[in-house]
Amino acid sequence: MNCPNCNTWNPDDKDVCWRCQTPMPKPKPTKKKRTTGFPPWFWVVMAMLFALAMLAQCYFFPVTL
Repeated sequence: MNCPNCNTWNPDDKDVCWRCQTPMPKPKPTKKKRTTGFPPWFWVVMAMLFALAMLAQCYFFPVTL
């Protein structure tokens, strides 16, 4: 990160510039993007397919005793 006063490079973990002792701005934390799991619409579609399969099985292959 460069110093806003003297434009000297400083490591990101420094609180002040090593040359001019100007306080360094804090870097903004990056937002983590959710990458694990499935989107909510996927679960809705899967539940509908499951319900359709169960109804089709009961309709086409009824249990007779």
